[in-house]
Amino acid sequence: MAQEFRLQIFSSTSLSASCCLLLLICGQVNAQSEAEYRQMVDQYCVACHNRRTVDADPSTITDPLGSQLRALGLALDSLDINNVPADAVHWEKVVRKLRAGLMPPAGMPRPADAQLESFRQWLQLELDNAALANPDPGRKATFHRLNRAEYQNVIRDLLALEIEVNNFLPADNASYGFDNIGGILRISQSLMERYLEASRIISRLAVGSPPPAPISQTFRTEQDEQQHARKTGLPIGTRGGILVPYQFPVDAEYELNVQLSNARGLEDTHRLEITIDGVPVETVEVGPSTSIDLKVPIAAGPHDVGVAFYRRPPALVEQVRERFENPRTSGNSGGPLGSMPFVSSLTIEGPFNFRRSGDTPSREKVFSCNPNTADEEQACAEQILTTLSRQAYRRPITNNDVSVLMEFYYMARNDGGDFDSGIELALRRLLVSPEFLIRIESDPGDFNNGTPYQISDIELASRLSFFLWSSIPDDELLTIAEQGKLSEQKELETQIERMIADPRSKSLTRNFAGQWLQLRNLATIIRPGEPYSIAFDETLRQAMIAETEMFFDSIVREDRKVLDLLTADYTYLNGRLAGHYDIPNIQGTHFRKVILPKGSPRRGLLGHGSILTLTSHAIRTSPVLRGKWILDNILGTPPPDPPPNIPMPKIIPPIRLPIQNPGWTETSQDLKSVHFRIVKPITPIITASTTALVASASPVIKGSLNARTKQKRERCITIPISNPKSRTPPLTE
Repeated sequence: MAQEFRLQIFSSTSLSASCCLLLLICGQVNAQSEAEYRQMVDQYCVACHNRRTVDADPSTITDPLGSQLRALGLALDSLDINNVPADAVHWEKVVRKLRAGLMPPAGMPRPADAQLESFRQWLQLELDNAALANPDPGRKATFHRLNRAEYQNVIRDLLALEIEVNNFLPADNASYGFDNIGGILRISQSLMERYLEASRIISRLAVGSPPPAPISQTFRTEQDEQQHARKTGLPIGTRGGILVPYQFPVDAEYELNVQLSNARGLEDTHRLEITIDGVPVETVEVGPSTSIDLKVPIAAGPHDVGVAFYRRPPALVEQVRERFENPRTSGNSGGPLGSMPFVSSLTIEGPFNFRRSGDTPSREKVFSCNPNTADEEQACAEQILTTLSRQAYRRPITNNDVSVLMEFYYMARNDGGDFDSGIELALRRLLVSPEFLIRIESDPGDFNNGTPYQISDIELASRLSFFLWSSIPDDELLTIAEQGKLSEQKELETQIERMIADPRSKSLTRNFAGQWLQLRNLATIIRPGEPYSIAFDETLRQAMIAETEMFFDSIVREDRKVLDLLTADYTYLNGRLAGHYDIPNIQGTHFRKVILPKGSPRRGLLGHGSILTLTSHAIRTSPVLRGKWILDNILGTPPPDPPPNIPMPKIIPPIRLPIQNPGWTETSQDLKSVHFRIVKPITPIITASTTALVASASPVIKGSLNARTKQKRERCITIPISNPKSRTPPLTE
């Protein structure tokens, strides 16, 4: 026994000695590394980033580079490399520059790449360890108003009601490209009035109350939307048309008015089909008339109203052998299908001859109970409002919360309204409550300013749901949060996996990716000029957006590596987009996953038509815009602002360039640094063909050119360039 005890002591002593020896060795290695890194910084960095430059008098600096270095405020000679956390803000800047390959800059002496990478990894590890030891998540806004996208999704999940939020609320302000920053989401008097009006209409739709008078709403097709082929969601064998999801408030008759374009002077008749949820309700023979009216009985609830033409067999037209993709191109009224009418708009008006409030998904969601007698109404109303307010307020409900809503219920009943009217008015009050419109996170009672603390499970549930779903927590997530289990690591991971698998997580793609990658700009702003407009239409625009959204969504759902955003060997295409990319054997309007061959320039985000269009001018490519986009959105190292004492460049008179060579671009001396900065960090990640595509990718023009269009293309246009003496041909030609 004594011998065994001595062995245990010896083993423990040996282990302790080994640990001490290991710590001494590690400390010696760290000290040695820190000394080497200090020497490297002094040799390659301090010459520019030093205290003397930062503290210099601005009036004595004549060199633009000196002004820029002073404005940066980075003095590496005064930073203690043995205590990285003490100057974490400055060392974070160094890490970002090293990660992007921007330090030391071009033309300056550089250490070996392995030494730079070793320094970056060590520096990043020091910062990460310090952050773990002393977490500082920053201060989140106490009040966070729902933005438009969140408001629309919350109404959908709370009331099972799809609304077009643009008809109710104005656009939100944005900061750093995002419109969900709490600090800028304020509530003005005019915005509050819009919320009041929205609550009146939405509560009426949810309960199923008829409007006081028939209402009319018009839906228009885009001017350059493709109507030669079948539209997604409309019956097979049709072409063009419009598909409108519409919330019909009650069971009644509704009047449909269809406006046509290019219908005057038609010699042949065309058959137009109107469908409700894919079921034909009327077929009309269209002649030279430009308007069609009919009245149809429709049940309450959400329905898809479709209008489309029967597709006719192709008929060769002599004057135009092959149509352009853009249906609004001059001389493009014919094409392989001959001269044809298009659907211009659909107007829905009603209700007429109201019968009753139908059984809709929103009524089923709102009315969790139905009283059979007058004595049951109060208890049922309290149950309905308790259920709705718990979801709307995203927390456990108190008696005071319900009593406030019940006051409005009684107010409607005392005015002679029925049970549904009372619920409708209480719902209106709920939809304008600060607890509903604003996400509020309160500090704990023992909070000390500047001290990190753990948020509650209820607040964590809201953060999680609004990040992944842009909406309120569902019943399962809220119940787990109320039980205090959501902050447990295993349960948190389970809920995250469940929420990502839910279709509602597509909001992460539409809202986060749509703003991060600036896809929203493609939907509202970007429109190529001539001659590329003949190959670009609304159908292609929507296909480009859908490709990038589906690609990003697959990266998230399949838990792929981040670098797959740039290097993935697949994408999502339909027939229209595949034809634009010259990828064969893909037909139809539906999207499918397509494996790209090795060396394809369409691999990754940088080969997507959406990104290339966003980073181009209207009539030519721009390596500068694409380089800046990569620095801002991919590398996270935006180019610095110009020094304060640098004068604005002189406005150079425009010169005339032939449009046959639209790839000419700016290559002034001021932009050389931007060109260099994007080459080194990107080249190891993507293929050479993709690099060329990023630098310059000319849009592909589809369709034949008639004499008139050729004449347009040959004419000269006015283009201002930065340096008329330097003209660089496009890199892809």
